[in-house]
Amino acid sequence: MHRLVQNLGFALLAAMIAMPTSASAETFGEDRRYFKDWLAACRPTTGYCSATAYINPNPPSGIVADYVLRVGRNSGTDAWEISLSTVATMATDDSFVTIGEEPDFLFFQRTEDFVAFGAINDFFFLGNNARHLLHKMLADQTLNIELDTDQGRKELQFSLSGLTASLLWIDEQQDAVGSPRLAGYAPRDQQRAFALPNPPATVPQAIKDMHFGGDQCEFGPDHEFSDEWENMQLDQTRSLFMLPCSAGAYNYLFRFYVWDQAQQIASAQHFVDYNDSTGWTSTDMLVNPSLDRHSITISSFNKFRGLGDCGSSGTWQWAGYGLQLREYYYQPICGLDYDENADLSYPQIFPEAD
Repeated sequence: MHRLVQNLGFALLAAMIAMPTSASAETFGEDRRYFKDWLAACRPTTGYCSATAYINPNPPSGIVADYVLRVGRNSGTDAWEISLSTVATMATDDSFVTIGEEPDFLFFQRTEDFVAFGAINDFFFLGNNARHLLHKMLADQTLNIELDTDQGRKELQFSLSGLTASLLWIDEQQDAVGSPRLAGYAPRDQQRAFALPNPPATVPQAIKDMHFGGDQCEFGPDHEFSDEWENMQLDQTRSLFMLPCSAGAYNYLFRFYVWDQAQQIASAQHFVDYNDSTGWTSTDMLVNPSLDRHSITISSFNKFRGLGDCGSSGTWQWAGYGLQLREYYYQPICGLDYDENADLSYPQIFPEAD
């Protein structure tokens, strides 16, 4: 079970139902506060806070609840984690989740953006749709979730009364009042409950042919940097390869390819890019990229000059069909004198402020 669910016994759940709105408590080393149908809790020792709602808390079967919906955040981070613990039933291996109604419904697929971390029944919502889900939860009165389980298609309804107040209280506890409502990254302190296969140990020939076949890259197959490739597994059959392409004084450019092991197909990847001259465009290379194999994301940092006081940076996350832009920062003006303590953070231009 999830971090806070493990500590919720019968007495706590009974107290949660009986406790008046906005009553507070300190127990199990946590600071807790009840806001209507949501329980907010913070652990001072770790800085982790969450808000939790339940379907059928403390049922006669003796389990904690039939279903548990949680919105949590680690102190010092921007992104919230949204998870659903399925206690009464288990999501099927190929299950999909729909939230809301057409044409505005949100869709999540098991193993891609509805993924178990920590425990096999603790599923996290990932990707850009998770950010939309958080905004929807803050705007609506109820949340209706449909998912495939071992007992058939289930329809779940959670009350959202008290969620906004819970998150505002967490903002105060974490000294993060006014922070953005971002969501959709993998929980940073938990591993996948179902591990992905290891990526291939060598670059497939089909990718080499694509990468070295044209004149788009400075580095040939015999260049000393051509062995500086990296890869990571995306899902059960697909992996991502990052191959060096060219270099400047302080920028290194890489191209990316997805290898489908089942179909033996390679495909070059393109990324959303921005500059003031053309606006939003597409590029087939990233500058100074890095891979995060835990969250299955790629980050880039394009310096417009060596000091790094101007440039762009972005983060892309695997979304099952391609790499989705999650965040983009852009600073076109190189205006700082050299100062090793200068603030080199760039203005965020995606997603735009709500």
